[in-house]
Amino acid sequence: MHLDLRRLDEPLLAALCDAAADGADPLEVMPPVPGPPGWTPRRRAAFLAFHRERSVAAAEPMERTWAVVVDGAVAGAARLEPVGGGEEAGIWLARSWRGRGVGGAVLRMLVDRADGPVVAETTADNTAAVAALHGLGAGVTVDGGAVHARMDRAGRRPRT
Repeated sequence: MHLDLRRLDEPLLAALCDAAADGADPLEVMPPVPGPPGWTPRRRAAFLAFHRERSVAAAEPMERTWAVVVDGAVAGAARLEPVGGGEEAGIWLARSWRGRGVGGAVLRMLVDRADGPVVAETTADNTAAVAALHGLGAGVTVDGGAVHARMDRAGRRPRT
């Protein structure tokens, strides 16, 4: 399997939207949009606008966003967003790529690209994400159903 992170641009954004519509629930990959469930034309337009405003076409991007490309196919997205004292990592993958080790590999790549410590948040029932965070040596805390993680470039817990 060949895995690459490619900086999100307009051609990749269209492919990313198709990957999301084919393999993810809208609420897994974007903020809620009113209307009937599923990938409506309105929701697809909102997905494109969301990524353009945050990274692709923004004069001052809010985050660095990449398309996750596996064996030449867009499989999902990865991002690093500046937060106090580091960057927050975010990843989503189309269902067909989940459970195949892609998420953990992408997380390692994000940590390597980060300018400082990396934080990540997920839910306790997302066992694959929690396992990947532990596998990278992240400092993990659980608060109810929320999981918070912090790691540095070498995968060691950062000093506080």
